Amino acid sequence: MDAKIFFFLFGLAVCVSASNRHKIVAYWGQNAVYNSLKPRQYWEKDLVDFCRDYNYDIIVLSFLNVFFDRKNKDRMPGFNFAFHCETPVAPEYPKMFRCPKIEAGIKECQKNGKQVLMSLGGAVGRVGFSGVDEAKLFAYRVYHLLLEGTDLQAIRPFGSAIMDGIDLDIENGYYSYYTDFVKELRRLEKAGSQKILIGAAPQCPFPDRLLGPSAGRVLGDVPKLVDEIYIQFYNNWCHTGNERVFYGHVKKWVDYSKKTDGPMIFVGVPGNKKASGNPLHYRTPSELAKIYQNLKDEPRFGGIMFWDASFDQNNVIDGKHYSEHIAAMFKNGPIPSGKPNTLPPYTGPTKATPSKGSTAAPTDPPKPPTRPTSVSCQGLSDGIYAHPKDCSKFFHCLRGIASVKSCQAGLKFNPVAKYCDWPQM
Repeated sequence: MDAKIFFFLFGLAVCVSASNRHKIVAYWGQNAVYNSLKPRQYWEKDLVDFCRDYNYDIIVLSFLNVFFDRKNKDRMPGFNFAFHCETPVAPEYPKMFRCPKIEAGIKECQKNGKQVLMSLGGAVGRVGFSGVDEAKLFAYRVYHLLLEGTDLQAIRPFGSAIMDGIDLDIENGYYSYYTDFVKELRRLEKAGSQKILIGAAPQCPFPDRLLGPSAGRVLGDVPKLVDEIYIQFYNNWCHTGNERVFYGHVKKWVDYSKKTDGPMIFVGVPGNKKASGNPLHYRTPSELAKIYQNLKDEPRFGGIMFWDASFDQNNVIDGKHYSEHIAAMFKNGPIPSGKPNTLPPYTGPTKATPSKGSTAAPTDPPKPPTRPTSVSCQGLSDGIYAHPKDCSKFFHCLRGIASVKSCQAGLKFNPVAKYCDWPQM
């Protein structure tokens, strides 16, 4: 779609650049590149490295993937940070980890003016609430485990580090009671001095099935209580390569934000061709720059989100990481032509085996799909289903299209509960 047509559709009257307010958002913690590159030298760097050396404004830690984990005492939340952190805070909390390196990374990020959020959920997360009371209890725990609260100091994963907020990456389960969760988190916020950043990561089809905005969904019920939404314009038919459909859905999201005075809108993209199962969903820096030129003067546009940090560090184009080109784009700097993304040369062993208890996990949501060859959504409603041939995989049906995804390392898909779980011995 031509830029002039796009701006006409938006009815824009903004002529000054607002690029200085646009932000780069990156997900970190799942070492997603491990799906494509097993050698250790390619694995995701420590959080502190990205805080010091990369142009990110917001880093979203992934994931708090189980809201009420039966393996933990009192069903405290369960976490997964791939190989980055796997040491339990105590024997009775095997899925709650004490992560001093991540704690140091959070503090380094904040020292450098970057915000750090915790992503809640994921494509295979065990998420959701049975009622209002459970939603409020979860808000209480999130506040005291990760944010400014002090009631659960003995089991805080990141010690004295106070995170800047949360991201709702809700891709399965039911939509009910997330409004109550957000309201309770905002109520707790008023008791302290911290401004909590609340984000969400819906799929690009408008409205999102679980997050909305629609009646009973959090983005429809309380749009002013959510600050930013990192929309996944990949793994869906409204991806950035499907230009007319893409801009049509951007317009719907922006119109929603304007009408409700709601959250800022971010365009989410893969950080590498290999970060998406379909290479057509990836945009080269020059292609992304064209999209940015069409969006940059829209007041409700907040910036670019990408999945994920490990793919960014391995996507070197003309000597610079993918995110460096995004930062240059924000400043109207030079952008390389559409050269293929490259990876640093590897000269070490051809195989690398992670040590036991330190396994790099494949990506969790927003997890790119692979092209399905043995699954079909024919006759199936939207939802998650077991892969017919591989118990470490599952597939997601959305509007008749199947996307194959992988469980985190060591987990198997439970077809009854419909989430990835530890194998039963």
